Amino acid sequence: MDDEEKIARGVARGIARREAARADAQARQLLGCLLLFAIFGVGFILLVTYGS
Repeated sequence: MDDEEKIARGVARGIARREAARADAQARQLLGCLLLFAIFGVGFILLVTYGS
């Protein structure tokens, strides 16, 4: 294996790790938004049901 192949594999590995980290961050952000939406939804339902 020559140096160019090693460099290419290293670059590909770095790009794959970066994409995986970005996908994980997006998944966490989506779950956080869904949790927030669910909390507001339940709060709104309770407000409408039991409010004044």
